[in-house]
Amino acid sequence: TILLIMYLARCSIQLEFYEREGNVVKISGPWKHAVGYALGLAPFRHQTHYDSILSPQFTDLAQYQHTPLDEFIDALCEHFTKYQRYVDGAPEIVPTPKQKAFLKRLLCAQEPFHFSEVGSGKTKVILPLLCQTFLSNNAEAHERLRRGGKHKDTLFVLVPEHLVHDARNQVYRYCLNINFGDAADYRVYDDIFALKHLNVQFSSFAKQIFVSSFNQLKKALTDDEICRKIHPHREHILVVIDEVDDFLDRDKLVFNICSNKNSAFEKSTLDLFLSVCRAAYGQDADDCKMSESSWASSSNPEHWNELYIKCRVIYGEIQDASRSINKSFGIFNEDSLRHYQSNITHDVEGYKSLIARPYESVNRAMPGSYFADSERTIFLTYVILSEDIGKYDELFQAERKFISYDYWLEHFVHFLEFDDLVYGHERLSDICAKQPGIKHGLIGFLFEIILRKMEIRDKARACNSIDVIFNFDCVGFTGTPFIDNYPTAEYIRAARRDNIAQLIDHSFYAHTSEKLSTPE
Repeated sequence: TILLIMYLARCSIQLEFYEREGNVVKISGPWKHAVGYALGLAPFRHQTHYDSILSPQFTDLAQYQHTPLDEFIDALCEHFTKYQRYVDGAPEIVPTPKQKAFLKRLLCAQEPFHFSEVGSGKTKVILPLLCQTFLSNNAEAHERLRRGGKHKDTLFVLVPEHLVHDARNQVYRYCLNINFGDAADYRVYDDIFALKHLNVQFSSFAKQIFVSSFNQLKKALTDDEICRKIHPHREHILVVIDEVDDFLDRDKLVFNICSNKNSAFEKSTLDLFLSVCRAAYGQDADDCKMSESSWASSSNPEHWNELYIKCRVIYGEIQDASRSINKSFGIFNEDSLRHYQSNITHDVEGYKSLIARPYESVNRAMPGSYFADSERTIFLTYVILSEDIGKYDELFQAERKFISYDYWLEHFVHFLEFDDLVYGHERLSDICAKQPGIKHGLIGFLFEIILRKMEIRDKARACNSIDVIFNFDCVGFTGTPFIDNYPTAEYIRAARRDNIAQLIDHSFYAHTSEKLSTPE
Protein backbone atom coordinates (compact mmCIF):
# COMPACT_ATOMS: atom_id res chain seq x y z
CA THR A 1 0.00 0.00 0.00
CA ILE A 2 2.81 2.42 0.84
CA LEU A 3 4.54 1.68 -2.49
CA LEU A 4 1.27 2.18 -4.38
CA ILE A 5 0.70 5.57 -2.75
CA MET A 6 4.26 6.60 -3.66
CA TYR A 7 3.57 5.67 -7.29
CA LEU A 8 0.21 7.49 -7.29
CA ALA A 9 1.92 10.61 -5.96
CA ARG A 10 3.99 10.65 -9.17
CA CYS A 11 0.91 10.40 -11.42
CA SER A 12 -1.76 12.89 -12.43
CA ILE A 13 -3.66 12.28 -9.20
CA GLN A 14 -3.89 14.87 -6.47
CA LEU A 15 -3.53 13.19 -3.08
CA GLU A 16 -4.59 14.97 0.11
CA PHE A 17 -4.02 13.82 3.69
CA TYR A 18 -6.71 14.36 6.36
CA GLU A 19 -5.87 13.19 9.83
CA ARG A 20 -9.21 14.23 11.28
CA GLU A 21 -12.56 15.58 10.13
CA GLY A 22 -14.10 17.78 12.80
CA ASN A 23 -13.89 15.84 16.03
CA VAL A 24 -13.55 12.50 14.25
CA VAL A 25 -10.02 11.04 13.99
CA LYS A 26 -9.71 9.38 10.57
CA ILE A 27 -6.29 7.76 10.91
CA SER A 28 -3.79 7.13 13.72
CA GLY A 29 -1.03 4.81 14.85
CA PRO A 30 1.26 2.98 12.38
CA TRP A 31 -1.02 3.70 9.39
CA LYS A 32 -0.77 7.42 10.01
CA HIS A 33 3.04 7.20 9.97
CA ALA A 34 3.07 4.92 6.91
CA VAL A 35 0.75 7.09 4.78
CA GLY A 36 2.51 10.28 5.92
CA TYR A 37 5.84 8.71 4.90
CA ALA A 38 4.47 7.67 1.49
CA LEU A 39 3.23 11.22 0.83
CA GLY A 40 6.51 12.74 1.99
CA LEU A 41 4.94 14.79 4.78
CA ALA A 42 7.54 16.59 6.91
CA PRO A 43 7.03 14.84 10.28
CA PHE A 44 7.21 11.37 8.72
CA ARG A 45 9.58 11.82 5.76
CA HIS A 46 12.79 10.26 7.08
CA GLN A 47 12.24 6.79 8.48
CA THR A 48 15.17 4.46 7.98
CA HIS A 49 13.04 1.36 8.51
CA TYR A 50 10.81 2.17 5.51
CA ASP A 51 13.79 3.43 3.48
CA SER A 52 15.59 0.11 3.79
CA ILE A 53 12.50 -1.82 2.65
CA LEU A 54 11.35 0.43 -0.21
CA SER A 55 14.50 1.90 -1.74
CA PRO A 56 15.43 -1.37 -3.56
CA GLN A 57 12.13 -1.06 -5.46
CA PHE A 58 13.40 2.06 -7.24
CA THR A 59 15.97 2.56 -10.01
CA ASP A 60 18.67 5.00 -8.94
CA LEU A 61 19.62 7.06 -12.01
CA ALA A 62 20.97 9.97 -9.94
CA GLN A 63 24.29 8.12 -9.63
CA TYR A 64 24.96 8.61 -13.36
CA GLN A 65 25.03 12.41 -13.41
CA HIS A 66 28.58 12.66 -14.76
CA THR A 67 28.77 9.31 -16.56
CA PRO A 68 29.70 9.52 -20.30
CA LEU A 69 26.71 9.06 -22.59
CA ASP A 70 27.71 5.66 -24.00
CA GLU A 71 28.23 4.20 -20.55
CA PHE A 72 25.01 5.77 -19.32
CA ILE A 73 23.00 4.19 -22.16
CA ASP A 74 24.53 0.80 -21.35
CA ALA A 75 23.60 1.21 -17.67
CA LEU A 76 20.09 2.35 -18.62
CA CYS A 77 19.59 -0.75 -20.77
CA GLU A 78 20.88 -2.98 -18.01
CA HIS A 79 18.33 -1.49 -15.59
CA PHE A 80 15.68 -1.94 -18.32
CA THR A 81 16.00 -5.72 -18.08
CA LYS A 82 15.03 -5.65 -14.39
CA TYR A 83 11.49 -4.64 -15.38
CA GLN A 84 11.03 -7.78 -17.48
CA ARG A 85 9.58 -11.17 -16.81
CA TYR A 86 12.18 -13.90 -16.80
CA VAL A 87 11.77 -16.75 -19.28
CA ASP A 88 14.12 -19.73 -18.88
CA GLY A 89 16.28 -17.68 -16.54
CA ALA A 90 16.68 -14.72 -18.93
CA PRO A 91 14.78 -11.40 -19.15
CA GLU A 92 12.06 -11.36 -21.80
CA ILE A 93 13.27 -8.12 -23.43
CA VAL A 94 16.94 -7.15 -23.61
CA PRO A 95 17.78 -3.96 -25.57
CA THR A 96 19.92 -4.85 -28.58
CA PRO A 97 23.07 -3.02 -29.73
CA LYS A 98 21.02 -1.67 -32.65
CA GLN A 99 18.41 -0.23 -30.26
CA LYS A 100 21.14 1.35 -28.13
CA ALA A 101 22.64 2.92 -31.25
CA PHE A 102 19.23 4.23 -32.32
CA LEU A 103 18.65 5.79 -28.88
CA LYS A 104 22.01 7.52 -29.09
CA ARG A 105 21.20 8.76 -32.60
CA LEU A 106 17.90 10.23 -31.34
CA LEU A 107 19.81 12.11 -28.66
CA CYS A 108 22.79 13.27 -30.69
CA ALA A 109 21.69 13.78 -34.30
CA GLN A 110 20.95 17.28 -35.55
CA GLU A 111 17.96 16.19 -37.63
CA PRO A 112 14.79 15.71 -35.57
CA PHE A 113 13.08 12.73 -37.26
CA HIS A 114 14.48 9.25 -37.73
CA PHE A 115 13.65 5.97 -39.41
CA SER A 116 13.66 2.58 -37.71
CA GLU A 117 12.16 -0.55 -39.18
CA VAL A 118 8.70 -1.73 -38.23
CA GLY A 119 8.95 -4.07 -35.24
CA SER A 120 12.25 -2.65 -34.00
CA GLY A 121 10.80 -1.84 -30.56
CA LYS A 122 10.23 1.92 -30.93
CA THR A 123 7.20 2.03 -28.62
CA LYS A 124 8.10 -0.78 -26.21
CA VAL A 125 11.85 -0.12 -25.84
CA ILE A 126 13.02 3.17 -27.34
CA LEU A 127 10.18 5.34 -25.98
CA PRO A 128 10.49 4.24 -22.32
CA LEU A 129 14.31 4.48 -22.51
CA LEU A 130 14.01 8.02 -23.86
CA CYS A 131 11.63 8.94 -21.03
CA GLN A 132 14.01 7.46 -18.44
CA THR A 133 16.85 9.45 -20.00
CA PHE A 134 14.78 12.60 -19.60
CA LEU A 135 14.02 11.81 -15.94
CA SER A 136 17.69 11.18 -15.21
CA ASN A 137 20.18 13.92 -14.33
CA ASN A 138 22.88 12.72 -16.73
CA ALA A 139 24.64 15.92 -17.79
CA GLU A 140 25.62 14.86 -21.31
CA ALA A 141 22.16 13.44 -22.11
CA HIS A 142 20.43 16.63 -21.00
CA GLU A 143 22.88 18.74 -22.97
CA ARG A 144 21.81 16.76 -26.07
CA LEU A 145 18.11 17.03 -25.18
CA ARG A 146 18.40 20.82 -25.24
CA ARG A 147 18.81 20.60 -29.04
CA GLY A 148 20.59 23.93 -29.08
CA GLY A 149 17.97 25.61 -26.90
CA LYS A 150 17.23 25.89 -23.21
CA HIS A 151 17.29 23.14 -20.58
CA LYS A 152 14.32 20.80 -20.96
CA ASP A 153 12.14 20.13 -17.90
CA THR A 154 8.94 19.00 -19.67
CA LEU A 155 8.37 16.13 -22.09
CA PHE A 156 5.33 15.82 -24.38
CA VAL A 157 5.00 12.23 -25.64
CA LEU A 158 2.76 12.17 -28.72
CA VAL A 159 1.44 9.00 -30.31
CA PRO A 160 -1.45 8.16 -32.67
CA GLU A 161 -4.83 7.71 -31.02
CA HIS A 162 -4.73 3.92 -31.23
CA LEU A 163 -1.36 3.81 -29.42
CA VAL A 164 -2.19 6.13 -26.51
CA HIS A 165 -3.22 3.34 -24.15
CA ASP A 166 -0.10 1.29 -24.89
CA ALA A 167 2.26 4.29 -24.67
CA ARG A 168 0.70 5.39 -21.39
CA ASN A 169 1.18 1.91 -19.93
CA GLN A 170 4.82 1.80 -21.09
CA VAL A 171 5.61 5.19 -19.53
CA TYR A 172 3.89 4.25 -16.27
CA ARG A 173 5.62 0.88 -16.17
CA TYR A 174 9.14 2.21 -16.62
CA CYS A 175 8.99 5.71 -15.18
CA LEU A 176 7.13 5.66 -11.86
CA ASN A 177 10.01 4.16 -9.90
CA ILE A 178 12.91 6.33 -11.09
CA ASN A 179 15.03 7.51 -8.14
CA PHE A 180 14.05 7.36 -4.49
CA GLY A 181 13.14 9.98 -1.94
CA ASP A 182 14.19 13.60 -2.47
CA ALA A 183 15.90 12.81 -5.81
CA ALA A 184 12.53 12.02 -7.42
CA ASP A 185 10.77 15.30 -8.07
CA TYR A 186 8.67 14.63 -11.17
CA ARG A 187 5.14 13.85 -12.36
CA VAL A 188 3.73 11.72 -15.18
CA TYR A 189 0.39 12.93 -16.58
CA ASP A 190 -1.83 10.77 -18.76
CA ASP A 191 -3.75 13.73 -20.21
CA ILE A 192 -2.43 16.99 -21.65
CA PHE A 193 -5.58 18.72 -20.40
CA ALA A 194 -4.28 18.30 -16.85
CA LEU A 195 -2.69 21.69 -17.66
CA LYS A 196 -6.11 23.27 -17.12
CA HIS A 197 -5.86 22.42 -13.43
CA LEU A 198 -4.69 25.27 -11.22
CA ASN A 199 -2.12 23.08 -9.44
CA VAL A 200 -0.44 21.87 -12.65
CA GLN A 201 2.22 24.45 -13.43
CA PHE A 202 5.51 24.37 -15.29
CA SER A 203 8.57 24.55 -13.06
CA SER A 204 12.31 24.38 -13.66
CA PHE A 205 12.64 22.47 -10.37
CA ALA A 206 10.32 19.56 -11.19
CA LYS A 207 10.23 17.48 -14.37
CA GLN A 208 6.94 16.54 -16.01
CA ILE A 209 5.90 14.05 -18.70
CA PHE A 210 2.58 14.37 -20.55
CA VAL A 211 1.36 11.45 -22.70
CA SER A 212 -1.12 12.50 -25.35
CA SER A 213 -2.49 11.75 -28.80
CA PHE A 214 -1.73 13.99 -31.76
CA ASN A 215 -5.15 15.62 -31.84
CA GLN A 216 -5.37 16.05 -28.07
CA LEU A 217 -2.23 18.18 -28.12
CA LYS A 218 -3.51 20.21 -31.06
CA LYS A 219 -6.81 20.68 -29.28
CA ALA A 220 -4.96 21.75 -26.12
CA LEU A 221 -3.04 24.33 -28.15
CA THR A 222 -6.34 25.95 -29.13
CA ASP A 223 -7.24 26.46 -25.46
CA ASP A 224 -6.43 29.96 -24.15
CA GLU A 225 -5.86 28.83 -20.57
CA ILE A 226 -3.36 26.14 -21.56
CA CYS A 227 -1.60 28.38 -24.07
CA ARG A 228 -1.05 31.03 -21.41
CA LYS A 229 0.94 28.41 -19.49
CA ILE A 230 2.75 26.83 -22.45
CA HIS A 231 3.77 29.89 -24.47
CA PRO A 232 6.28 31.44 -22.03
CA HIS A 233 7.70 27.98 -21.21
CA ARG A 234 7.78 26.35 -24.63
CA GLU A 235 11.58 26.51 -25.03
CA HIS A 236 11.87 24.23 -22.00
CA ILE A 237 9.55 21.61 -23.61
CA LEU A 238 10.73 18.68 -25.73
CA VAL A 239 8.14 16.96 -27.94
CA VAL A 240 8.71 13.25 -28.67
CA ILE A 241 6.62 12.01 -31.60
CA ASP A 242 6.05 8.32 -32.28
CA GLU A 243 4.87 7.50 -35.85
CA VAL A 244 5.90 10.99 -36.94
CA ASP A 245 4.87 10.26 -40.54
CA ASP A 246 1.27 9.92 -39.31
CA PHE A 247 1.61 13.19 -37.39
CA LEU A 248 2.68 14.95 -40.61
CA ASP A 249 0.14 13.23 -42.85
CA ARG A 250 -1.36 15.88 -45.12
CA ASP A 251 -4.87 14.55 -44.58
CA LYS A 252 -4.55 14.84 -40.78
CA LEU A 253 -2.37 17.93 -40.55
CA VAL A 254 -4.83 20.51 -39.26
CA PHE A 255 -7.07 20.38 -36.22
CA ASN A 256 -9.88 22.95 -36.23
CA ILE A 257 -12.03 23.90 -33.29
CA CYS A 258 -14.75 26.48 -33.01
CA SER A 259 -16.13 27.63 -29.69
CA ASN A 260 -19.50 29.28 -29.33
CA LYS A 261 -21.11 31.44 -26.68
CA ASN A 262 -24.74 32.07 -25.89
CA SER A 263 -26.09 35.26 -27.42
CA ALA A 264 -26.60 38.08 -24.96
CA PHE A 265 -28.82 40.39 -26.99
CA GLU A 266 -30.57 43.18 -25.14
CA LYS A 267 -34.34 43.53 -25.69
CA SER A 268 -33.83 46.70 -27.74
CA THR A 269 -31.38 44.84 -30.03
CA LEU A 270 -33.82 41.96 -30.50
CA ASP A 271 -36.54 44.44 -31.46
CA LEU A 272 -34.23 46.05 -34.03
CA PHE A 273 -33.35 42.68 -35.56
CA LEU A 274 -37.06 41.93 -35.84
CA SER A 275 -37.74 45.32 -37.45
CA VAL A 276 -34.97 44.88 -40.03
CA CYS A 277 -36.08 41.34 -40.91
CA ARG A 278 -39.72 42.43 -41.27
CA ALA A 279 -38.76 45.33 -43.52
CA ALA A 280 -36.42 43.19 -45.63
CA TYR A 281 -39.07 40.49 -45.99
CA GLY A 282 -41.28 43.26 -47.27
CA GLN A 283 -44.74 41.67 -47.46
CA ASP A 284 -46.57 44.72 -46.11
CA ALA A 285 -45.78 48.36 -47.01
CA ASP A 286 -47.04 49.72 -43.67
CA ASP A 287 -44.88 47.21 -41.80
CA CYS A 288 -41.86 48.31 -43.83
CA LYS A 289 -42.34 51.99 -43.03
CA MET A 290 -42.92 51.29 -39.35
CA SER A 291 -39.86 49.04 -39.17
CA GLU A 292 -37.59 51.52 -40.94
CA SER A 293 -38.61 54.31 -38.58
CA SER A 294 -37.70 52.11 -35.55
CA TRP A 295 -34.04 51.74 -36.48
CA ALA A 296 -33.77 55.30 -37.83
CA SER A 297 -34.10 56.48 -34.24
CA SER A 298 -31.57 53.94 -32.87
CA SER A 299 -28.07 54.85 -31.69
CA ASN A 300 -26.41 53.42 -34.83
CA PRO A 301 -28.88 53.63 -37.74
CA GLU A 302 -26.12 53.13 -40.35
CA HIS A 303 -25.45 49.62 -39.03
CA TRP A 304 -29.09 48.60 -39.23
CA ASN A 305 -29.54 50.19 -42.64
CA GLU A 306 -26.56 48.19 -43.97
CA LEU A 307 -28.06 45.03 -42.48
CA TYR A 308 -31.40 45.84 -44.13
CA ILE A 309 -29.71 46.17 -47.56
CA LYS A 310 -27.91 42.87 -47.02
CA CYS A 311 -31.12 41.07 -46.02
CA ARG A 312 -32.92 42.45 -49.08
CA VAL A 313 -30.17 40.96 -51.28
CA ILE A 314 -30.55 37.59 -49.53
CA TYR A 315 -34.34 37.72 -49.91
CA GLY A 316 -33.98 38.46 -53.62
CA GLU A 317 -31.67 35.48 -54.04
CA ILE A 318 -34.20 33.20 -52.35
CA GLN A 319 -36.82 34.18 -54.88
CA ASP A 320 -34.42 33.88 -57.81
CA ALA A 321 -33.12 30.48 -56.81
CA SER A 322 -36.38 28.80 -55.93
CA ARG A 323 -39.75 29.53 -54.39
CA SER A 324 -39.32 26.36 -52.40
CA ILE A 325 -37.20 27.47 -49.44
CA ASN A 326 -36.41 23.87 -48.58
CA LYS A 327 -34.55 23.34 -51.85
CA SER A 328 -32.35 26.39 -52.30
CA PHE A 329 -32.07 28.94 -49.59
CA GLY A 330 -29.84 31.84 -50.57
CA ILE A 331 -26.54 32.19 -52.40
CA PHE A 332 -23.48 34.05 -51.16
CA ASN A 333 -22.12 37.02 -53.08
CA GLU A 334 -20.30 40.28 -52.39
CA ASP A 335 -23.47 42.14 -51.35
CA SER A 336 -24.79 39.54 -48.93
CA LEU A 337 -21.38 39.05 -47.28
CA ARG A 338 -20.26 42.65 -47.00
CA HIS A 339 -21.85 43.57 -43.67
CA TYR A 340 -20.72 40.62 -41.57
CA GLN A 341 -17.46 41.40 -39.76
CA SER A 342 -15.77 38.10 -38.96
CA ASN A 343 -12.94 35.92 -40.14
CA ILE A 344 -15.07 33.72 -42.40
CA THR A 345 -13.39 33.15 -45.71
CA HIS A 346 -14.86 35.39 -48.38
CA ASP A 347 -14.45 32.88 -51.15
CA VAL A 348 -17.38 34.26 -53.11
CA GLU A 349 -17.09 31.90 -56.06
CA GLY A 350 -16.91 28.91 -53.74
CA TYR A 351 -20.00 30.02 -51.86
CA LYS A 352 -22.27 30.67 -54.82
CA SER A 353 -23.35 27.06 -55.08
CA LEU A 354 -23.92 26.55 -51.35
CA ILE A 355 -27.23 26.41 -49.58
CA ALA A 356 -27.88 28.28 -46.34
CA ARG A 357 -30.34 26.96 -43.77
CA PRO A 358 -32.28 28.25 -40.78
CA TYR A 359 -31.08 28.36 -37.17
CA GLU A 360 -32.03 24.83 -36.11
CA SER A 361 -29.32 23.26 -38.24
CA VAL A 362 -26.58 25.86 -37.81
CA ASN A 363 -26.15 26.50 -34.12
CA ARG A 364 -22.54 25.30 -34.27
CA ALA A 365 -20.92 26.89 -37.29
CA MET A 366 -17.29 26.31 -38.16
CA PRO A 367 -15.24 29.26 -39.43
CA GLY A 368 -15.34 29.48 -43.18
CA SER A 369 -18.59 27.52 -43.18
CA TYR A 370 -21.57 28.99 -44.96
CA PHE A 371 -23.35 28.64 -41.64
CA ALA A 372 -20.94 31.03 -39.93
CA ASP A 373 -22.74 34.30 -40.73
CA SER A 374 -25.06 34.81 -37.76
CA GLU A 375 -26.87 37.75 -39.41
CA ARG A 376 -27.76 35.61 -42.42
CA THR A 377 -28.96 32.90 -40.06
CA ILE A 378 -31.15 35.37 -38.19
CA PHE A 379 -32.84 36.58 -41.37
CA LEU A 380 -33.33 33.10 -42.79
CA THR A 381 -34.92 32.08 -39.49
CA TYR A 382 -37.41 34.92 -39.90
CA VAL A 383 -38.16 33.73 -43.45
CA ILE A 384 -38.86 30.21 -42.21
CA LEU A 385 -41.13 31.56 -39.48
CA SER A 386 -43.03 33.53 -42.12
CA GLU A 387 -43.30 30.86 -44.79
CA ASP A 388 -43.20 27.53 -42.94
CA ILE A 389 -44.14 28.27 -39.33
CA GLY A 390 -45.16 24.66 -38.77
CA LYS A 391 -41.46 23.86 -38.30
CA TYR A 392 -41.74 25.55 -34.91
CA ASP A 393 -44.82 23.71 -33.59
CA GLU A 394 -42.73 21.90 -30.99
CA LEU A 395 -40.86 25.01 -29.87
CA PHE A 396 -44.10 26.97 -29.50
CA GLN A 397 -45.70 24.23 -27.41
CA ALA A 398 -42.71 24.33 -25.03
CA GLU A 399 -42.60 28.13 -24.80
CA ARG A 400 -46.25 29.30 -25.09
CA LYS A 401 -46.68 29.43 -21.31
CA PHE A 402 -44.28 32.40 -21.25
CA ILE A 403 -46.56 34.68 -23.30
CA SER A 404 -47.30 37.60 -20.97
CA TYR A 405 -50.72 39.14 -20.43
CA ASP A 406 -49.49 42.48 -21.80
CA TYR A 407 -48.20 40.82 -24.97
CA TRP A 408 -51.55 39.08 -25.38
CA LEU A 409 -53.37 42.42 -25.01
CA GLU A 410 -51.14 43.99 -27.66
CA HIS A 411 -51.29 41.25 -30.29
CA PHE A 412 -53.94 38.59 -29.62
CA VAL A 413 -56.83 40.03 -27.64
CA HIS A 414 -59.13 40.14 -30.71
CA PHE A 415 -58.31 36.62 -31.88
CA LEU A 416 -57.94 34.19 -29.00
CA GLU A 417 -58.66 33.89 -25.30
CA PHE A 418 -55.59 34.25 -23.08
CA ASP A 419 -56.00 30.83 -21.45
CA ASP A 420 -56.52 29.10 -24.80
CA LEU A 421 -53.36 30.67 -26.19
CA VAL A 422 -51.10 30.18 -23.18
CA TYR A 423 -52.36 26.89 -21.72
CA GLY A 424 -53.97 25.26 -24.78
CA HIS A 425 -52.69 22.31 -26.79
CA GLU A 426 -53.58 23.38 -30.33
CA ARG A 427 -50.59 23.36 -32.67
CA LEU A 428 -49.00 26.62 -33.78
CA SER A 429 -49.59 25.88 -37.46
CA ASP A 430 -53.30 25.14 -36.82
CA ILE A 431 -53.75 28.37 -34.83
CA CYS A 432 -52.22 30.41 -37.68
CA ALA A 433 -54.32 28.61 -40.30
CA LYS A 434 -57.56 29.41 -38.41
CA GLN A 435 -56.57 32.95 -37.35
CA PRO A 436 -54.15 34.45 -39.94
CA GLY A 437 -54.17 37.78 -38.10
CA ILE A 438 -52.46 36.18 -35.10
CA LYS A 439 -49.37 35.12 -37.06
CA HIS A 440 -47.67 38.52 -36.93
CA GLY A 441 -47.52 38.52 -33.13
CA LEU A 442 -46.56 34.86 -32.85
CA ILE A 443 -43.63 35.34 -35.23
CA GLY A 444 -42.36 38.18 -33.05
CA PHE A 445 -42.71 36.05 -29.90
CA LEU A 446 -40.86 33.04 -31.37
CA PHE A 447 -38.24 35.17 -33.13
CA GLU A 448 -37.11 36.63 -29.80
CA ILE A 449 -36.98 33.18 -28.18
CA ILE A 450 -34.89 31.74 -31.02
CA LEU A 451 -32.41 34.61 -30.96
CA ARG A 452 -31.94 34.20 -27.22
CA LYS A 453 -31.27 30.46 -27.68
CA MET A 454 -28.98 31.02 -30.61
CA GLU A 455 -25.26 30.46 -30.17
CA ILE A 456 -22.88 32.97 -31.69
CA ARG A 457 -19.40 31.96 -32.72
CA ASP A 458 -16.97 33.28 -30.14
CA LYS A 459 -13.54 32.27 -31.39
CA ALA A 460 -12.27 30.04 -34.13
CA ARG A 461 -8.93 28.31 -33.70
CA ALA A 462 -6.80 25.88 -35.62
CA CYS A 463 -3.57 24.06 -34.81
CA ASN A 464 -1.37 22.54 -37.47
CA SER A 465 1.24 19.81 -37.03
CA ILE A 466 3.71 22.21 -38.63
CA ASP A 467 2.87 24.76 -35.92
CA VAL A 468 4.02 22.20 -33.36
CA ILE A 469 7.37 21.33 -34.92
CA PHE A 470 8.16 24.98 -35.75
CA ASN A 471 7.48 26.14 -32.17
CA PHE A 472 8.85 23.27 -30.09
CA ASP A 473 12.07 21.30 -30.05
CA CYS A 474 11.12 17.85 -31.36
CA VAL A 475 12.41 14.32 -31.68
CA GLY A 476 10.46 11.80 -33.72
CA PHE A 477 10.70 8.33 -35.20
CA THR A 478 8.75 6.18 -37.63
CA GLY A 479 8.85 2.91 -39.49
CA THR A 480 7.73 4.63 -42.72
CA PRO A 481 10.75 6.19 -44.44
CA PHE A 482 9.17 8.24 -47.21
CA ILE A 483 8.70 11.57 -45.49
CA ASP A 484 10.98 14.58 -45.47
CA ASN A 485 12.66 16.04 -42.43
CA TYR A 486 11.52 19.49 -41.33
CA PRO A 487 13.29 22.55 -39.96
CA THR A 488 12.23 22.47 -36.32
CA ALA A 489 12.52 25.13 -33.66
CA GLU A 490 16.30 24.58 -33.43
CA TYR A 491 16.83 25.33 -37.14
CA ILE A 492 14.68 28.44 -36.91
CA ARG A 493 16.25 29.62 -33.64
CA ALA A 494 19.76 29.34 -35.11
CA ALA A 495 18.69 30.89 -38.46
CA ARG A 496 20.29 27.95 -40.25
CA ARG A 497 20.34 27.83 -44.03
CA ASP A 498 22.15 24.55 -44.64
CA ASN A 499 20.41 21.54 -46.14
CA ILE A 500 18.24 19.49 -43.80
CA ALA A 501 19.48 15.93 -43.39
CA GLN A 502 17.49 13.21 -45.11
CA LEU A 503 15.38 10.94 -42.95
CA ILE A 504 16.82 7.93 -44.76
CA ASP A 505 19.25 7.25 -47.60
CA HIS A 506 16.82 7.11 -50.53
CA SER A 507 19.52 5.78 -52.85
CA PHE A 508 18.98 2.39 -51.20
CA TYR A 509 15.63 2.08 -53.02
CA ALA A 510 15.25 1.28 -56.70
CA HIS A 511 12.35 2.73 -58.70
CA THR A 512 10.82 1.27 -61.87
CA SER A 513 11.12 4.64 -63.63
CA GLU A 514 14.93 4.42 -63.37
CA LYS A 515 14.94 1.39 -65.72
CA LEU A 516 17.91 -0.22 -63.99
CA SER A 517 19.60 -3.37 -65.23
CA THR A 518 19.30 -6.57 -63.21
CA PRO A 519 22.78 -6.28 -61.60
CA GLU A 520 22.12 -2.62 -60.75
